[in-house]
Amino acid sequence: MITALAAALVLNSTAPQTIQLTPTDDIWVYPHATDPEKDGYIRCWGSAGQAVAPDPDAVDDFSYSYLKFSLAKVPEKGTLKEAKLVIWHIADPGWNIDLAKQNPLQARGLRPDFSEKNWEYDICRSLYPDKANQSVFGSYAPEKIEAGKPVKFEIDLLKGPGRFARFFKEASDSPERELALAITSSIDPAEVGQKSVYKFYSKDWEKAEVKPTLTLVVE
Repeated sequence: MITALAAALVLNSTAPQTIQLTPTDDIWVYPHATDPEKDGYIRCWGSAGQAVAPDPDAVDDFSYSYLKFSLAKVPEKGTLKEAKLVIWHIADPGWNIDLAKQNPLQARGLRPDFSEKNWEYDICRSLYPDKANQSVFGSYAPEKIEAGKPVKFEIDLLKGPGRFARFFKEASDSPERELALAITSSIDPAEVGQKSVYKFYSKDWEKAEVKPTLTLVVE
């Protein structure tokens, strides 16, 4: 009986846990963005076939969104098994499936040294995602668009080539236990029109079901 109970406790202690996190902060990085503490949307686009500016001085031709998550609810010594970022695009987008596949949404790592409350645009000149393709944790383009319905984007952060598992461990082991991501894309409104930019619901949108979500499975 004691042996069976001990075995049950061991199995229970190692059972995978699924943790869903909503951003503590999400910011649309753009010179003319509205107050990030109230904006119901986040957006991103690129320029000249690139998703990230080649240098900080060229950032005004690009737009990213930064998302920060608290890892306080995540077990400190757990092993990451799954990691997915889900964000929802507004209904009836100005891009089509082919354009999205040519310019998928990307997730990249970022230092969590920002907050909505203290955000100023010029911060992005010193805090920006790595431009290398090898830094992309995962990317996604939808397979279909249904008229009148938000479009789900689900990025598997373990698909690489960036090493999200290592990035996650470093964030989890840090004193602040915060993790930040930048969403980027090479989709270029200068070439295909202003309505083609990616526009997603932020954490400040009134409907919880379309807010950004980071889902982690930890064992």
